[in-house]
Amino acid sequence: MIEKINNDDLKILPGSGPFYFEGNNIGVLMIHGGGGGTCADLKPLAEELHKTLDYTVYEPLLPGYGTTPEVLKNITINEWKRTIEYEIDHLNRKCKKIVVGGHSMGGVLTLIFASKYSFDGIFTISAPFGIKRLVVKFIPFFKIFIKYYPIKWHKLEKETNGKWVGYKKMPLNIATKVKVLLKEMKKVLLKIECPALLLQGRLDSDIKPNSMDEIFNRINSKNKRKIWLENNDHSILNSPDHQRIFSELIKFISEICN
Repeated sequence: MIEKINNDDLKILPGSGPFYFEGNNIGVLMIHGGGGGTCADLKPLAEELHKTLDYTVYEPLLPGYGTTPEVLKNITINEWKRTIEYEIDHLNRKCKKIVVGGHSMGGVLTLIFASKYSFDGIFTISAPFGIKRLVVKFIPFFKIFIKYYPIKWHKLEKETNGKWVGYKKMPLNIATKVKVLLKEMKKVLLKIECPALLLQGRLDSDIKPNSMDEIFNRINSKNKRKIWLENNDHSILNSPDHQRIFSELIKFISEICN
């Protein structure tokens, strides 16, 4: 049995998660992104999946998120992976079918784990194959002078009517960790064979425009589908395409788990 990382002594931002919705024997693990948000980004989707078809939905808070940027700065990739491994193990002991999915960096982690585990299906939302942000390209130069960079939290709060929960600044080394994860993901895409649903916003300003196509073309899943979200940027909370995402997920999970 995999042990859970203990973060009980840390103060968690109200509304940041984690969230667990106990239901039937179809389990869905949802992994949030790494850009400063928290489980709050995926909570509406998780709640709807649970309420509509009584799925058991687990949405863990990755170590370092929902606490402080200073805590996040010292978190390792392995700590994120250990948390996900714990949740997979927990779901496997409770459910007969397991579907794993994630948003942004959570999608990258989903693909990495799909190369190692025999999931019944996976889904990604806005998973990058490459990052547009200039800060990523100049990490070696920037890290000499700064340790944190600001994020557009005012914009995120406005777009979500105050529902967004996250940081106002991010440690620069997160960009380095994302680059490491992207490199690992690209190496293992050929090993992925389970059913896969990929979604990406047509207006996504954070990731390379061909990200979904690159991932789709490299995975070896016989049952795979890609969906363009015509009105969506990168964010998932209060997405203008929320209903499309939800309906596609319901269709996908119902098909592979029945």
